[in-house]
Amino acid sequence: MLSRHAHSCPESHRGACSNLEPVAPGIVLQDNKPDDPLMIRLIVIATLTLLGSACSRTEFAYRNADVLLEYYAWKTVRTSSAQRDHWQPVLQTTLRHHREQELPLVIAYLDLAGHIIREKDGSPGAACLVDGTLFLYQRHARLAAGLAAPLLAELDDTQVRHFARHTNQRQQELVKRYLDPDPQTRKIGRQERITERIEKWTGKLNDSQRNQIRDALERIPDLSASWLAYRAQQTDSLLVMLGTGANTEALREHLDDWWVSRDGTSAEAERSWRIARHEFIQLMDNLATTLNETQRTKLENRLGKLRDDLASFLPSRQQTINLELVPACISAPA
Repeated sequence: MLSRHAHSCPESHRGACSNLEPVAPGIVLQDNKPDDPLMIRLIVIATLTLLGSACSRTEFAYRNADVLLEYYAWKTVRTSSAQRDHWQPVLQTTLRHHREQELPLVIAYLDLAGHIIREKDGSPGAACLVDGTLFLYQRHARLAAGLAAPLLAELDDTQVRHFARHTNQRQQELVKRYLDPDPQTRKIGRQERITERIEKWTGKLNDSQRNQIRDALERIPDLSASWLAYRAQQTDSLLVMLGTGANTEALREHLDDWWVSRDGTSAEAERSWRIARHEFIQLMDNLATTLNETQRTKLENRLGKLRDDLASFLPSRQQTINLELVPACISAPA
């Protein structure tokens, strides 16, 4: 256990510590990552398992969630040993809640995904899987807000300045990655990223399948610019709150509004999101019908292994939730 030394990452997994990134809601629908200035990285516990990380890295992340979250807290705001000690009860309570309440939902989602793939007819289809991902994202974002707020409320002026530098550097990195000034370069990069994310699950796609993705991306709005502008706006508001000594509850409300409700997004951004969701669902449903036996088998095997690995972390006597009890998949449009 490394929790008393959060700035240390196990040498054998140094790459995992540096590369853990939450993945966008909707699998690859939004070609960027959720707003993540601090503890929304908790989402790595579930959404990373669903959406594209190597299984061995996922298992490491879940087994060592407390260590990785403390490490990230130290890296982001340079938390002191005393602050981490004070935060420990909140962290442990949150992780226990996750094992008991959220992990069964994650496993139910994976069971559902496996069922849909085996059925081959697409019912209930990609709409259920995308909405199920959004449902899990919102639950984890709310959990992350409750975890982050108490720690943020204890930051001193030096730590707030460090946090400001960290978030500014992160914003610049994201702008460089997603907003290449050359439209054609940006377009090609977007297609390559999304194709690569899909191929991590299915194996290499053929030319026809790649063309399907290319054609769909012509119809799917690129949300990167509006997402980054919104992220910068919300980060600035958070820094102002930290500078004026906002308390835990005020910070939690701000993070919840940002990460869960996405308050303050423009009407145009919301419209683009709805179009992107619809077109991405169509792409996934169409692409599913073209998978060959090798691709389908790889996808089934990856999902099955992931599901079994995560099920081993359930508390004793904990039953997984029946698929019918996942609200987003019941209500998802056809």
